[in-house]
Amino acid sequence: MKKRIVFTLMFALALLCGPASAHEFLLKPVQCTAQKGAIVPFSVVSAHVFMISEEMEPPAQVEVEMLLAGKKTALSLTPNEVLMTLDGRVEPLHEGTAILAGHRKGVIWTQTKRGWKQASKKGLKGVIHSGKYEKFCKTLMTVGKPDNAYGTVVGHALEIVPVTDPTQAKPGDEIEFTFLYQGRPFVPESMVATYDGFTLTPNTFAYFTEPYGEGRARLKITAPGVWMVRVQHVLDQPTEEYDSHVMRAVLAFEVK
Repeated sequence: MKKRIVFTLMFALALLCGPASAHEFLLKPVQCTAQKGAIVPFSVVSAHVFMISEEMEPPAQVEVEMLLAGKKTALSLTPNEVLMTLDGRVEPLHEGTAILAGHRKGVIWTQTKRGWKQASKKGLKGVIHSGKYEKFCKTLMTVGKPDNAYGTVVGHALEIVPVTDPTQAKPGDEIEFTFLYQGRPFVPESMVATYDGFTLTPNTFAYFTEPYGEGRARLKITAPGVWMVRVQHVLDQPTEEYDSHVMRAVLAFEVK
């Protein structure tokens, strides 16, 4: 029993400390409100501190699109070595709530007795743990005036969907979210949230809660600003390449 507890703790630490799993994958527009036809720059951010990028995601592993007025538009990205971001821009041609949706494809990292390697466990010696790390993110942007598109299901393998419009929330309000895995409701172990400027301490959140029922959770807004909500799901189904599949999903939105 004692050995099993020790192994579980080591496994949890490996997940938390892994170089691929610790960063939050985010889409950061220069503004979360815009007029129809305006050009809005945005960045793909990889951060421990919300929303300060600390490393640049591999361009070949990232896909970004905009959903607006029932249409999907693929967005191109340009590496920014100075800010360690991938940069792009959107030009919304319709009013409503736009969703910037990003997918960082799964990357395998393996912890060995000699350190971490970006490779599968197959053929490696001294393997401690190997994980496939995949990330999804959505950011809500209001174009002109909002509509009910905030609740659009993008189709990510792991997804956070607002039950009520978070862009219309005010400090003191409670807003609700539901969580989907492969398109079906599921209950993650926890939901964390924070807002831009809350702290410069890495991996520190302003809010923590345990979802309930069919996979829902509430967040109490305590300050104005850009917020992020994040959940994680670990699929413990070992393959020849890795031991677990770790997925994270983030939803970002602005509270005024």
